Amino acid sequence: MNPIVAEQLVLLRQCHPDASATPLGTGGHLITVPNVELPDGWNRRNTTVLFVTPPGYPSAQPDCFWVEPTQFRLANQGTPQGSNDSNPVPGLTPARQFTWFSWHLQSWNPNRDSLITYFNVIMKRFESRQ
Repeated sequence: MNPIVAEQLVLLRQCHPDASATPLGTGGHLITVPNVELPDGWNRRNTTVLFVTPPGYPSAQPDCFWVEPTQFRLANQGTPQGSNDSNPVPGLTPARQFTWFSWHLQSWNPNRDSLITYFNVIMKRFESRQ
């Protein structure tokens, strides 16, 4: 495992004890954070969040994220902007079904930002409820 991912995972687990990192054949890692409580405005109270640290992380920044189970929707059953249920996690075998969010960072500093930074970006996306 990438030693920086391992070090940052320890810190992420301080807030989310069940968080894990799974090496992918691509050289990246699948970060999984189960039982994430969601704000009002979604069709469920909690979800599992997944995102990929690409090869070269942290110089290469995370991009996009997934949630499971699929059919992750707004409380009114609308499809969230920039999401779909058909984009797989790259390098994950066997493939599983998730809801994918096309969500991109505006800035990333590998000397400052971390798994926690990206997880917080994801949580801000959930707060937007759109």
